[in-house]
Amino acid sequence: MRKFTILFLSFLFASVAFAQKSVLIIPFDTKMFNNQESQSICEYSGISYDKSVERFRNELDLQIYAALKDSMTVSSLLRSYTTDASSDMQIVHENSQYYFDEGKKQDINKPGKFKPNENVTIGEITSLKTDNSQKLVAVKIKDPQLYSDLVQNYKAQYVVYITQFELLGDYSNPYTVADKSYERTIKVHYVIYNAMGKFVSGEIATTTFSAKVNDIDQICDQYLSVVAKQIARKIP
Repeated sequence: MRKFTILFLSFLFASVAFAQKSVLIIPFDTKMFNNQESQSICEYSGISYDKSVERFRNELDLQIYAALKDSMTVSSLLRSYTTDASSDMQIVHENSQYYFDEGKKQDINKPGKFKPNENVTIGEITSLKTDNSQKLVAVKIKDPQLYSDLVQNYKAQYVVYITQFELLGDYSNPYTVADKSYERTIKVHYVIYNAMGKFVSGEIATTTFSAKVNDIDQICDQYLSVVAKQIARKIP
């Protein structure tokens, strides 16, 4: 009887492990980072701009991992030790084409034609001609085989691609700007695809905090977890 119980439990645990979802996180490319408040945060925290970019990317990745790890198997191109993930991340970013989604919900490897002004670059977020501030930054992979190899190598059922990170200040009221009582908003653009490259979900996760908070440790610890949990809830 005891032997049967052990075998049954082993089968049960194996079944649960097999049924557990697997997710691959692709962190944002550093060129897709826009921080309007970088001077205050970097000066207070005593770090360079480049270091702050890496810090936000690393911490966001960690917070998403923490939000997912109890319910699924999680891999990240930023911290995987099983393959040359750093090289994979560079290759993925080099083959990524960003665009404003406009509600089209396209697959990551589906061929598409883009008008010249549809390609996303930092500085286009708020244009004098077109306000793109509320549009989702989506992404396509130029080489479909690259995406197929990626999900196969990391055994991923879903891919969470962080396409852009923004930290913006609300400068609409000169009085709040003068006394630093205005709010800042963190906006994380992300798109989720399944293993076949089909669109699953894509949104902008947001949270706000006071402009008086300039400690990068506090910002990462208290506020990145909020957007990470929003992203985690969208995985089926």
